[in-house]
Formats: sequence, C-alpha cells, structure tokens
Amino acid sequence: MKATLAPEVPVKRVLTVDHILLLMLAFVPLALVLDFAIHASGIVVFIASAVAIIPLAGWMGRATEHLASHVGEGVGGLLNATFGNAAELIIAIVALRAGLHDLVKASISWRS
Repeated sequence: MKATLAPEVPVKRVLTVDHILLLMLAFVPLALVLDFAIHASGIVVFIASAVAIIPLAGWMGRATEHLASHVGEGVGGLLNATFGNAAELIIAIVALRAGLHDLVKASISWRS
C-alpha cells in the first residue's frame, strides 16, 4: 500500500495586528492602577500610558475612516483633521489645569 500524505492545512496567524492591539488595551487600566493605586514612578506610568494610547489611537482612526466613508470626503477630511489634533488638545487642557500657561502658549506659537 502506498502511504498518502494528509492535505496541507493552511496555517492561521495566531497573533494578528488586531489581536496585538486588543492585548495592548490591558495597559489602559494598568496605567490607571499604577498611577492611582500603586503610586508607581512617573516613568513606569508614562510607559504604560504610552502603550495604552496605541490601540486607542487605532480605534479612533478606524472610527473616523468609517464615518468618512458614510459622510463623504469633505466631512471625512474635517473629521480626520479634528481628531488628529485630539492628543494636542488633551495635553493643552491638562497643562492649563496644572497652571502651565506658558507651556500652552509656547506650543501654540511654535507653529506660527
């Protein structure tokens, strides 16, 4: 009898980009716990927060692309431009609340 080989089964990628982004979402609550419950050092909280922002930014990008496909190119471009500056707006608000008015002025006038 002749031995037959099993047909080749396509190998699925176990960790896709979407899976990695989902795993990185665990850093959102981790950053909060590190900062408020454990009172970890600033650099540890910063690194956890930086990793946590990556999947959130990806979701925001996908959401604006999805909206742009429904509302048209003009409004879609406006949405991308608006949400593209969300990080700068958040940093400016946090800096203003901390009393760092000169920092906010410098960040705005730097581009002028």
